[in-house]
Formats: sequence, structure tokens, C-alpha cells
Amino acid sequence: YILTAGRHLLGLIDEVLDISRIEAGTLSLSLEPVRADHLIDETLDLVWPMAEARGIRLVHEPPPTDGPYLLADLQRLKQVLLNLLSNAVKYNVERGLVTVTSATTTTGKVRITVTDTGPGISPEQRALLFTPFQRLGAEQGPVEGTGIGLVLSRSLAEAMGGSLDVDTTGPGSRFWVELPAATGELVLSRRDQEHATREAPPATPGTR
Repeated sequence: YILTAGRHLLGLIDEVLDISRIEAGTLSLSLEPVRADHLIDETLDLVWPMAEARGIRLVHEPPPTDGPYLLADLQRLKQVLLNLLSNAVKYNVERGLVTVTSATTTTGKVRITVTDTGPGISPEQRALLFTPFQRLGAEQGPVEGTGIGLVLSRSLAEAMGGSLDVDTTGPGSRFWVELPAATGELVLSRRDQEHATREAPPATPGTR
């Protein structure tokens, strides 16, 4: 119990510090082209043990062509997506479903959408959703949380020039994060790097 409470408190402190840095304009970001489908797969791997424990299926529906690149700080965007996916698992029904998609919008942005089969969010709850330390009554249940993960995620998305919101129409919830699409030489260079990584021969024993 002490270790669990300590980790919970440390996570809360880290999130509050990040929000403070964003508000003070001192958060350091390194924007680079990030391939959406690769990022999604990496983050799903991190959430998979939590989902398996509840029998929840994780589905990534990749685009029909090479995934779009967005301009973002890789670690910060992974932090945002991990928060959305963790929430989709924690607040889902037992043996539910979480679906993740990515697509380029007509406004030159890349949108990553996380859809769950949970109980959904009412209009009244929607009005309070991005309020710090507001858990919409979940604090009375068994699911742990701080109530600032979504606030931090939205702040990080906005700091990277994007946005984060939720669509509460229909059953379940549909959260999305939208960031500028990366284009030009930066994307070509990143594709070359990824291709070289895939084509590189495996290291032989005894070499580094």
C-alpha cells in the first residue's frame, strides 16, 4: 500500500509540475516528424498488459497507405496517447473494445482517435471533463486516478500546436488528439532513416 501510494503521489507531482511548466512557458519541446501508426503500435504495447487483465481487446486500424507523419515532440505525444489509451481501458466495460485510428484531416492536421465501449460521458460530465482534479464521480470507485491526466494531455497538445477533445455522441467515448501534419524534407529524411533501420543487417555476436 505504501509503494502504491508513493507511485501515485509521484505521478501526481510530475503532472502538476508539467502543467506549471506549460503555464510558465518553460516546457522544453523538441518537434520532429512522428509517424502516427508507428507511435500507436508502440503505445498499444505499453497498455496491452492492463487491457489483457480486463479482457479488453485493443485494435489498431491503420490507414490503407503509409501512415501520416505529424509534427510533435515524440515523448510528449506518447505521454498524451498513453493517457488516452489508459483511460479507455480503465473506464471501459469488462471484455470491451478499444479502437485506435489515424487520418489526415482536410485542414492539414493529423488526427489520432481513441474509441472505447465504456458507459460514455453525459453532456453534464463533458462540461467538467477538463477541469483539474475532477474525476466525475470515479473517485468513489476502484479505479485509481488523479483527475489531471486529461488536463495535462490537452495542455501538451496545445503546446505542440494542436488540440485535444472528446466526441460524446453515441455509446462509449471518442477522444482525439490533432496535431499539424509534417511535410517536406523533414519527412523524407525521417523515411530514409526508418528505411535504413529496417534494412540494416543484425549485429554479429561480440560486436557493438
